[in-house]
Amino acid sequence: MAELNMENTTQEKNFKHNFVVNAFDGGFFGFAMGFGSLGTVLPLFISLMTDSALLIGLIPAIHVVGWQLPQLFTAQHVARQPRHKPMVMRRTIHERVPFLGLALIAWFLPKIGPQIALGLSFGMMIWQGLGGGLAATAWQSMVGKIIPGDRWGLFFGVQSAAASLLASISAILAGIILERMPAPYGYTICFLLTTGAMAVSWFFLNQTREEE
Repeated sequence: MAELNMENTTQEKNFKHNFVVNAFDGGFFGFAMGFGSLGTVLPLFISLMTDSALLIGLIPAIHVVGWQLPQLFTAQHVARQPRHKPMVMRRTIHERVPFLGLALIAWFLPKIGPQIALGLSFGMMIWQGLGGGLAATAWQSMVGKIIPGDRWGLFFGVQSAAASLLASISAILAGIILERMPAPYGYTICFLLTTGAMAVSWFFLNQTREEE
């Protein structure tokens, strides 16, 4: 009972700090995904290399499968960890770095050709999707630990609202960039902005305070 009371006291002490930094994490993650949207920007980018409706339609499916599948194999390992943040910080890199790879692919697309670029792009998207799934269970466990249960609704509501608002802004900016910059270089700019916003998001996530 004493340990439980101590845990609740620590959770309350760090609540405001963790609420703010994780809301900023979610907001900037949403801002990033507006520039690298799975529903608009990535399909448009892939359409530069192929007109296959099947391949273009696979893009959101890759993300969904990548998010769900690894969680089946990581749940037990995550549950045994005294702290979840170290695992989150290591694994979330794999859902962020692939956008830098996509920026490089877009930049070198005229030189390497559409077939090689297409294969590399799908490799990046698979890596990104699996990276999200590898981090998902640890991240959800961490949030469940640092945010009191009676405030989960408030936290996820604020985080989702921030992510959606900033994603809307960055989606508009992405449209302007792609309209004014010649392909494929406009996509390079978008994916670099995605990477930059992901880095800011990672910085805020790394400020999380989690006790054992």
